[in-house]
Parts: sequence; structure tokens; C-alpha cells
Amino acid sequence: MTPKEAFATFPRPERERQVMAAWERFLLGREVPTDIVRDVIEGSWQRCQSSGVAPGRSQAAVPLSDGDLHTLQVNHRDLLEASMSIAQEAGDFLSESGTMMILADPAGVILETVGDPGTIEAAKVIRLETGATWAELDCGTNAIGTALSIQGPVQVHGAEHFCSGIKPWTCSATVIRDPVDGGVLGVLDVSGQRDSFSRHVLSLAVIAAGRIEGELARRETELRHRLLQAGLSRNTTGGLIVFDRKGRLVEVDAHAGRSLRAMGVPFEATPGGKVDALATGLMGHAASARLPEWLRAEWVEPVVHNGERLGTMVVLPEPLRWGRGSRGAYSRVAPRVSGSDVGGGTDQIVGTSPLLRQVQEKAKLLAEVDVPVLLLGETGVGKERFARLIHESGRRKAGPFVALNCGGLPRDLLSSELFGYVEGAFTGARRSGMIGKIEAASGGTLFLDEIGEMPLELQPYLLRVLEGGEIYPLGDAKPRKVEFRLVAATNKDLREEVNARRFRMDLFYRVSVTSLRIPALRDHSEDVPSLVEYFSRGASQHHGVPLKRFEPDALSALQRHAWPGNVRELQNVIERSVIVCETETLSVDESWLRRESHKAQLPVHPLAEELVARERQMIEAALAGSKGRVSGPSGAAAKLGIPGSSRVTAI
Repeated sequence: MTPKEAFATFPRPERERQVMAAWERFLLGREVPTDIVRDVIEGSWQRCQSSGVAPGRSQAAVPLSDGDLHTLQVNHRDLLEASMSIAQEAGDFLSESGTMMILADPAGVILETVGDPGTIEAAKVIRLETGATWAELDCGTNAIGTALSIQGPVQVHGAEHFCSGIKPWTCSATVIRDPVDGGVLGVLDVSGQRDSFSRHVLSLAVIAAGRIEGELARRETELRHRLLQAGLSRNTTGGLIVFDRKGRLVEVDAHAGRSLRAMGVPFEATPGGKVDALATGLMGHAASARLPEWLRAEWVEPVVHNGERLGTMVVLPEPLRWGRGSRGAYSRVAPRVSGSDVGGGTDQIVGTSPLLRQVQEKAKLLAEVDVPVLLLGETGVGKERFARLIHESGRRKAGPFVALNCGGLPRDLLSSELFGYVEGAFTGARRSGMIGKIEAASGGTLFLDEIGEMPLELQPYLLRVLEGGEIYPLGDAKPRKVEFRLVAATNKDLREEVNARRFRMDLFYRVSVTSLRIPALRDHSEDVPSLVEYFSRGASQHHGVPLKRFEPDALSALQRHAWPGNVRELQNVIERSVIVCETETLSVDESWLRRESHKAQLPVHPLAEELVARERQMIEAALAGSKGRVSGPSGAAAKLGIPGSSRVTAI
């Protein structure tokens, strides 16, 4: 990167006074020196001035009310859930760095903040907090709003902010894009007070946003897979069209084309399109006025899993029942809601090692006793698979299996997910309300993953449900009877959490009547070859690629690896290898030893690629110069100017 390119990309803190003087000249209508103010900043200043943004502004507008913020978080639930792991890691990584990480929606409204507590508190002075809007035309030049305006990464430092009250801050942000259509879903920002500035923070934001996009892509693939599975189970001769939750087309089967032509609907008008009416809440029927002319409400079948809308199936009638070119005569198709286990089924537990067989047998024994079970084990060992095994082996196997991850969700959002709400409970609530996961699990099994992450203030409400068998949805004064089996899971020591007063003792004894520890993969490494074959075959079928064979040296290397991410990590590595490698057989060089280079990459902004490459080069050089030391006054973090270097870790 040349000095000119570096100037265009990054702020120059040493020229702070000159930038401030240039800003004052700009407000007076005078020419701005091009070698002092970057083009991206001057362009933002011009947009702000043209739109009448007050340069003397010192803070954002009053944040949304709790109810409106909750509604917004529900609407952006996919984004919040996908950023869960990043938020958890960043909370620790930034805790003493003088910076905070911010997730905002496409309008610049802040959905969540994590990081250094002192910085989060100081940010409230300028209302850099949840519920506040930081769009460029609301708060002037700032990383959140300007990243949305240019739809790419940007770093704004000190005097570069358009509004005077924001100038004591520095911020770096980039947009998060939809993996399906490339639309902007939100913004990831890292902010701190001016003295916390580091060029590398922009790379951190870009890398973190890329991880969120990767998780969104994984979830979208899984969602569409479930939708297609639901479609395969639907027997119809008239044809089937499948749409996702946003009303976007997922699949059109062969029969549907024939039926559409019989109706006089051009087949080409449907693929690739979007039906906005199908992007609304759960539907018993669609409002005909909002649907396309050719689409009847009676053909619309919502696909629901665990009480949550996955998408929509449009089941077309038998084409022989149509008059040629007629749009008025159609066979009536009764709408139905797909059950809570669409695309689910029991996840297979693969392996024949004595240790794994012993744990499976104990799980089946526990299944016979209808009491709560607490699953213990490291992240990625397959706790949900064992929860399903307990469900399928118990007397409630005919009922639903409903799963919810308690980690990372904001308190209010987790509350509505657990307990549901009634119509009118808060501004923006669904017209028909929403069934909570607890009520959806009635008659079956409720699996609460990462129960140790449940906010302390919600724990008494769950305890009351477990003790009384009644639930009060938000906004409802009447209790509803529920009966379910609870299976909870955690990778924490809940006794330590109780001692630290982060988990209630009475709830601990309710959820851990019986317990089962799931072994780490390194403790039954003899199962790795079976797992490799299972995941390889599944990835081959799912992605439509040839089945791959792993050479003995590759299997041996896979068995020797410690797998800190356990079965989940192994599955990801095998899936990437099957997709990326073009040869029919995979050796050591093509398997786990090169797994990091085989990560699927989403399209990214060219500047983001440049930043990541330069960041890696600079970190490697700093580590070499410090002889591998990370922390301390002569460590790599100090050489890079990263704040809070004593707590540097990898995100």
C-alpha cells in the first residue's frame, strides 16, 4: 500500500489540528485542503451539510423506548443470533481495552453493545447506546452512519467527525451483508475515546463482520435445507413453490411450471422473484389484496418449526382442474402448518468406542425417568444430539422437541423467546402474539442450551414454571398450563456460577436432578474415522459433490489432533475439505493441516481484503520482532499500539 493509499484508507492522528482547521474552513464555505482531509470524510461532510445536520450537535437523539427497542431486536433476531459468539468473545477481548463493539441495524439504530464497561458508560454521554440512531444524517460523520452511506469499511477519528460533540471519539465500522442477496443487514462498529485509536481496529471490525456473515450463511443454508425437506414430504401433483421467511424464492419444482402455464402465468415471471406478502408474520391465510394476482390465499402453507416461521410453501392445485387460461377455477387446498420437527429428526450419534457407548446407554436409562437432565461438556461435543436421544428414548417422544440457546441473546429477547407474548403486549408485537418455546414444548421436551448464560433476572421465572407447571406470556394475566420434560446443557461449572451468585442455587437443583457428562472428542479419538466417513457422506449428498475418500495418513492425523472445538469443529473441517478439494482422495496436506485456508469465503469489499492481508503481515512482523511475546512493554501488542495489550487474544 502506497503512502497515498494509506492516507485514503486511514486517519492521520498527528494531523488532528490541521483536520480541525479544515473542518472550520469547510463550515465557512472555504476550500478544504485535499492533502489534509480524506475524500471519504469530505464526501460525508458535504452530505451532512446538504442535509442540514447541525455541526454543533453533541449527542444522538433520545434512544427508543424499551418496548420499541425490544420490537427492533425481535425483527433483527437473525442478525443478533449470528453475532452471538462474536459478542461473547469481544466482551472479554475488549473488557480492558478502552473500546466497545457495537451492532446496529441498516438504519443505524444500535441493537447491542459489548466491551469495556467504562467506555460503555462514557458513551452514554453522547448517547452511543442501545436504541439510539447513528445514521449519518442524524449524527453527522461517524463510522456507523458513514459505513452505511458508502456501504463499506471506514474509520473516523477525532476531528473528522462532522458534529463537534462527537470529535472526542474514534470509531471503525463496516457493513454486514445478507449472504443470499447481498443486501445490508447491519453494521459492526468498534468505538472508543480518541486516545484509544489504532489502525488495526478497522481490521478487527472487518474480520468480525466476516465471521458474522459466515454464520448467517451457515444458518441460511440450514434453513433452506429444512424448507426443502418439508417440500419433499409434501405430496402434490399440482406443483410446489417454496419461499423463505423474507418472501424470496427458494425452489420451484417441475410440476409447478406446468401448473403456472396452465393458469396463464409466465413461468419466467416467478423464479428469482420475491413475494412481499409472504415475508409477513405467521399466516393462516394470505390477504388476497396483497398477493400477486395469480396466487390464491388457499394455496399458502406456512412452514413452522419450534413455533417459528421458517418460510412458506405454495401448493398449486392439479392443473387438470383448471380451464385453459382460466384464473378463476381452482381446487381448494386446505392450509396446514408443518409440525415442529420439520427437517429435524434424531441427530445420529456416530461412534462405537466403549466410552461413547457407555454414555449413550446412560442417556437411554435417564430417558426412562421423566425428570430434568443436565448435560455437561465442552463446546461442540454434541449435547443437542444427546438431548434428542433422551427425547426419542423417553415417553414424550411423540411430542415436540424444542430447542433454544440461552447464550448471547438480550434479556428481553430471550424472555419473549421463552415465554411468548399476547397481541398488543408491546408496540410492534405480532397481531396474533407469539407462542414461547416453553409452551411450544408442552407435551414434549424443551432443550435449553447454554443455560448458564441465562440472565439472573430471568431465572426466577423459569423456576416458577418448573415448580408450578404454569406460564404467563408477556401481557397476559391468565396462566397457561404446560407440561414438558426439561433437558438443559452447559459448558460451565454451574456450582462455581452459584458461588459467584451468577446462577440461582434453587434453579441449579431443579435443572440438575440428574446429569450426564458428554466426553470431549479427544477422549474417544477412535471414533474419528467413523465420524469422518459420516460427515463426508453427508456433505457430499448435501452439496451435490462426489464422495471423497480420506487416506490412512489423513485419518491418522485427524485422530492425533486435539480438536478443541470437538465434534462440531471436525464436522466443519470435513465439510470444507469435501467442498473445496477437487481430488477424489484426500491426504494430510488436503485435510485438517490446511483447514484454515479452506474456509468458505463470502464476497467482501476489496478494501477489506487489503486490510486483512496487511493486518496479518504486520502482526507476523511484530511477533517476529518481539520473539513471540504478545503482552508486556516490548510485546507484539505494544509494538502494534493495541490498547489493553495485556489481555490480547484472538477473535
